[in-house]
Amino acid sequence: MKILVALDLTQSSDTVLAKAVETAKAQNAGLEILVVAENFSEGGDVFDYGNINEQLLGAAKAAAKRYQEKAKVMGMEAGAAVMSGQSPADVIVKHAETGHADLIILGRRAKKGLDRFIIGSVAQRVVAHAPCSVLVVR
Repeated sequence: MKILVALDLTQSSDTVLAKAVETAKAQNAGLEILVVAENFSEGGDVFDYGNINEQLLGAAKAAAKRYQEKAKVMGMEAGAAVMSGQSPADVIVKHAETGHADLIILGRRAKKGLDRFIIGSVAQRVVAHAPCSVLVVR
């Protein structure tokens, strides 16, 4: 069994990673960490999108390495991938397809008020389009 855990740069990713490690151990599964660096398209001369994209990619690479080390401390050797794209959900789904993942684990953003009844847009899109089962961690 192959488990793909999609993590971002938020504090809640530690909780998602812990759940992924626990699940992988229980299922005797392989674990791959995926961090997606959102890629902003060019939008004129106002912003230096190339520099912003490079910074986001660098932060994603550093985060992937940290998550990989945390997984190892928890007793799980995990692979790590960093990808860039305009839609994190699309990148996650495509990576799950090409990597033949059996399960995707990801978190959702905490919402308040009426928004709490709707899971995050990335999680919602992954659930709708994933080629395999998806576990959304709160």
